[in-house]
Amino acid sequence: MSKVEVYYRDSEPEPGVSLRIIDHSATVGDLLEAWQPLCDDETLFKSFAKGNHSMCRGCAINCCNTAYVIPDIISFKKMANDLQLSYDEFLRGYFHKEKLALGLPRMKPDPCIFLQNNICTIYPLRSLICRFYVCTQLSGPVEQFIYSLTWTGITATILFAEQKGLLKTQAGLGMSSLDILFKGLIEEYRDNPNVQHFINAEEYSDIPLLPFIDSYTQELLTPKL
Repeated sequence: MSKVEVYYRDSEPEPGVSLRIIDHSATVGDLLEAWQPLCDDETLFKSFAKGNHSMCRGCAINCCNTAYVIPDIISFKKMANDLQLSYDEFLRGYFHKEKLALGLPRMKPDPCIFLQNNICTIYPLRSLICRFYVCTQLSGPVEQFIYSLTWTGITATILFAEQKGLLKTQAGLGMSSLDILFKGLIEEYRDNPNVQHFINAEEYSDIPLLPFIDSYTQELLTPKL
């Protein structure tokens, strides 16, 4: 039996993709396993897909062309290791130089450096911000839940890179509105104890979901019998 169930809910007050954490021992890995079918579901209405119904993998509109992607720490490490690069080499070769100077490890965009012929060349290693985006409506609690997971993982990347001396922010540089927003979010999550779950993990299956449940997302958790 799956530890996490993902489904589409039409009913009010929170229509959209919803989920249920069935087993309290479920991990981010379990959530991703349950979430992946949404990416491949051609029956699901997707705002930017061709005809509004398409697999994400074959999408010609492709959010990867313009996305502002800062990878979570699990994805960051796996991509670097797959490329057989040190973390410093990975940052210097695959990330936006000007954003790095701001302390924001954004992967080179327009299109994403890993997008070739409209195909993601690191699909199994892609970051949470990419995995969770399916351009369809999510219920409020689900949106908040995956938002928290994603930004906790991103903040873990920032803290890891800072601790390793890989990010050296330069003062006095201009920032876009997105830069300002992202810097603010990172500061907001910096002292969140859940960041340590990401920093201490080697796999998504090492990160429990339960600590990320709060009063707003409590409905996603099936009560223990």
